[in-house]
Amino acid sequence: MTAFASRPAQEARPVSSTGARQGLRAQAADLWQSVTALGRAMALAALICALAFVPTGWRELLAGVLLGAGMLLLGLLMSLGNLSCIAETHLDQGHLEVGGQAELVLVLTNPGSHPTRHGRIGLALCQGTVMAPLPALAPGQSHQIRLKLEARSRGVIDLGPVTMEAGDPLGLIRRRRILADARKLYIHPRTVSLPHLEAGLERDLEGDPGPGIVDDDLEFHALRPYAPGDDMKRVHWLSTARAGTLMVRQYEPTLRTRTELILDGQAASYRNADEFELAVEIYASLGCRCLLDGRRLRALAPEPDNSGAHGTTLPTEDPRSFLDACSAIHPRQDGYDLLDRTDACEQISLTILVTGSLGDRQPSALMGESAQSASPVMLLAADLDAHPSLQTQPGLVNAVLGSIRDLPFLLENQP
Repeated sequence: MTAFASRPAQEARPVSSTGARQGLRAQAADLWQSVTALGRAMALAALICALAFVPTGWRELLAGVLLGAGMLLLGLLMSLGNLSCIAETHLDQGHLEVGGQAELVLVLTNPGSHPTRHGRIGLALCQGTVMAPLPALAPGQSHQIRLKLEARSRGVIDLGPVTMEAGDPLGLIRRRRILADARKLYIHPRTVSLPHLEAGLERDLEGDPGPGIVDDDLEFHALRPYAPGDDMKRVHWLSTARAGTLMVRQYEPTLRTRTELILDGQAASYRNADEFELAVEIYASLGCRCLLDGRRLRALAPEPDNSGAHGTTLPTEDPRSFLDACSAIHPRQDGYDLLDRTDACEQISLTILVTGSLGDRQPSALMGESAQSASPVMLLAADLDAHPSLQTQPGLVNAVLGSIRDLPFLLENQP
């Protein structure tokens, strides 16, 4: 039993020493990563001075070695301390419109039993990093940092990661710890409130119930008293017997309201970036109006991330998800084709095309040469500061918009 008990003790020594060596390697790797580019240059200069001092014996070189080593050691001592904080990010709204503001609150808490050292909190934002001082925190203590965010342009922004840094004033040593991962902030395009779209409402017995009341259809709505001229076939005799007066049926109109919304995403169709933003605003406003009206919507826009991709279909479950997708739309420099519309055209009741002032004003340019659609088409061209104009012909509405404010007026005066 004694020999058996002694064997694990003998085997545990190399395992413990191996673990200690691995821990030392990890600490050395962390220490080397905390040395900045400036610090590594300082270490290299000190090493060169040391190598040159051996054959020459110059005291100036020895002074350089001592100065470099001393500065690195001082930076290392100044970077030591507890950096174990927990960061929580609270954003009052994760979806903004261009020009809107939001407040980001960082809550930093010390969860350990030892106080943390003072340092700096970094928040990666767009192409830069926002830095804020963080005081030393006692065990269990929390500290809040509030930041005002302003949405200056449309896009999807990564807020984070949140980091904590400590080091010397010269920037030779920087200890960095990631406290929280990045989160998305969606900046939506500007939209305007629009009236109900009347175009593309077609009577179809296989469609969906729509707004309004009609005298004859499939979807029963309510009963009303008989009025002179009403068809006697619509009299509900059982309710008439109960009420003692003639009662007739009313119905909800059954409509086919499948709308296709297409954005011309080729950069060559627009005079500048501002004109493309106007087109996206028109596109987003129309898409939201269709979704609020309960229309079935198929929204097509360019896919900017893949040079070989075709047009992509944006999510249309609700206005927010649609606007989130609109936040990431960018123009394409190369030509591209939209998705195959051969099967979709037979079910579309309205096609809306949004392009720029330099784009082709023919619907076939965006719908495809082979697309044969009998449904009405609205072709809207964004032309900054242009006088709004509206031209109509059977099955086609052709309009020029100089501002997003012109869109409600256009829809109110559509035929």
